[in-house]
Amino acid sequence: MKKLIPAAVLMTLAGAAQAQVTMYGLVDMSYGKNEITFPGQKDDVFSGGDNGSSQGNSTTRVGIKGSSDVGSGVKANFQFETNGITSNGDVPAPFFNRAAWAGFSGSFGEIRVGKQDSVAFQTMAGFDLNGASNSNAAGMNALVAPWLRGRQDRSVQYISPVAGGFKVQVGFQPEGQVAGAKSNGSIGVSYSGGPLGAAVVMESARNAGDKDFYSVGGTYDLGVVKLALGYADGGTGFKGTTIGAVAPIAGLNVGFQLAKNSDTNAMATEIFVNKEIFKNTYAYAEVANLDKTANGFTKGDNYAIGFIYVF
Repeated sequence: MKKLIPAAVLMTLAGAAQAQVTMYGLVDMSYGKNEITFPGQKDDVFSGGDNGSSQGNSTTRVGIKGSSDVGSGVKANFQFETNGITSNGDVPAPFFNRAAWAGFSGSFGEIRVGKQDSVAFQTMAGFDLNGASNSNAAGMNALVAPWLRGRQDRSVQYISPVAGGFKVQVGFQPEGQVAGAKSNGSIGVSYSGGPLGAAVVMESARNAGDKDFYSVGGTYDLGVVKLALGYADGGTGFKGTTIGAVAPIAGLNVGFQLAKNSDTNAMATEIFVNKEIFKNTYAYAEVANLDKTANGFTKGDNYAIGFIYVF
């Protein structure tokens, strides 16, 4: 019996070694300030994970993900991704706050269970022409972004295969043990074909007293310029429109985005420039303005000048 146990362990480890496991990450370092979220903030050097990932363009983080063939054309997958890493090297709790899920994929599509981005974010984030900037996204600062639904714990999601350019994603989160929470569901339908991209999303209320969330978005690439349009309705104070455009100019990506909250009349603007300067390394400069204090955000100006390294 003592000989059989080590043999079983070795067989298990051999099977595990066949899994494709990847460590990956992103580092965002910038100089700037975010007065809209943090009134009176001074100009400083920031990591993308500082202040709850509200600085610069992207969140500094590290993750691991893996996939292994478990037979019959099915793969088992997982992903764990840290919370935003701050400029002093801290990782606020919970440690794997950005992703902690496992699931299966195959010809049927993919099923994921655990903490993950909402269906709304996964479906709509691609329609933000500046990658949903941490500090300068116009849709965020006006609270009308089509992707403005946060991550969900204990989420069960299904992602269909792409057929004729269409993809469907559905999600469910049980009420669980969280006081005031409601079991909620979501669905996103997206299309991508040639120069056109479009999507629609619905998510039912997560908590008692909340409203359901709806959004639509689209992009059209004319070659010389890419245009974007979106609309979101998350209840009173969270309804409005976003528009944007980005174009290659002198080797740079130059763009703007504008968002108008139809309830508060707050208007947010965003201007951005970015370029890949080395392999997997990007430089960027962004400025943003919010013309009216509303919904906890303060009238003011933001900016960030920095770089992103992806590995």
